[in-house]
Amino acid sequence: MLITVAAWQSGRLSRIRRKKMPEAYQGYSADVPPMLNFVMAGLGGFRGIVAEILWFRVNRLQEEGRYIELVQLSEWITILEPHAAEAWAYNAWNMAYNISVMMLRPEDRLRWVQNGIKLLRDDAVRYNPKSAKLFRELAWLYQNKIGSDLDAAHLTYKLELAHLMQPLLNSEGTLIDTPSNLATLHEMRLDATLMKQVTQKFGPLDWRLAESHALYWALQSVKFATSGQRLLCRRAVYQPLMLMTFNGRFDGDMERNIWRTAPNPALALPTARYMKQTFDEFPSSNMRTAYLNFLIRAIQLLEQQGQQGDAQKLFDALKIALPSDAPMPEYDDVISNRMRID
Repeated sequence: MLITVAAWQSGRLSRIRRKKMPEAYQGYSADVPPMLNFVMAGLGGFRGIVAEILWFRVNRLQEEGRYIELVQLSEWITILEPHAAEAWAYNAWNMAYNISVMMLRPEDRLRWVQNGIKLLRDDAVRYNPKSAKLFRELAWLYQNKIGSDLDAAHLTYKLELAHLMQPLLNSEGTLIDTPSNLATLHEMRLDATLMKQVTQKFGPLDWRLAESHALYWALQSVKFATSGQRLLCRRAVYQPLMLMTFNGRFDGDMERNIWRTAPNPALALPTARYMKQTFDEFPSSNMRTAYLNFLIRAIQLLEQQGQQGDAQKLFDALKIALPSDAPMPEYDDVISNRMRID
């Protein structure tokens, strides 16, 4: 009888403690060790000390290449310190980069990349809604892990995202704004209003492409960036814009899973404008070089597309952006690729 009462009382106290915990700690699962539950519920400010000890263990596992064990350990750290952006970013990076490449089948790699994205998108930014770093990390996963070709399974990642978005889009990849689509977007933590604002600011985006999603999340990072983060966050915006200017439209075959992209010249002028604003805010030789090289390539693209008027606008911007002691190029020098920026 006493054992039964004790068991009931223990469960009751556990529920009371859980209700009084901060929201970040209420989602822990049954597989968390009892000692960790005790730390979360009872040790208060000592959680930071325990988290520090776990970080030492993380470093050891990292050195030993035991990446899968790192997942659970890093999850406990985020439970202990839900507002520590580094812990969330590390866990997501570990899943998307370290663990994914240990898998042999592309579909298994895809699952770990998606786990990394979901961790940041669904949990990390929920607990840290003003963390520029976490939004930037999420943007980077889309741009680098899915958008680039560095991973042998990159086509699997790209096509999965395209198939996921396809039912919500027009044939050119722009959003179809319907109630049913809004519900699906909500599950993906995408805001249709923000998506439309991004399109109005920069031009038509093909949401089947990872770079469009990288841009979406990078813009959220700029909103909350402090002075020390602003350049990194603005760079996270203009990099996918640059990539999409030259490869920003899906031009393949979804039914046959053929991946091919084409230029999106409509993004050339808005991208140049954003890069110019970034250079004005953060003047440096590296930023000037990136801006000038983009202008040259964009002028050549617009000329090839028969958009000479826009190409001339960028040529005028190019001459203004050159250092005062640099020789002024001719338009033909740019379009014939005779101009070089060191």
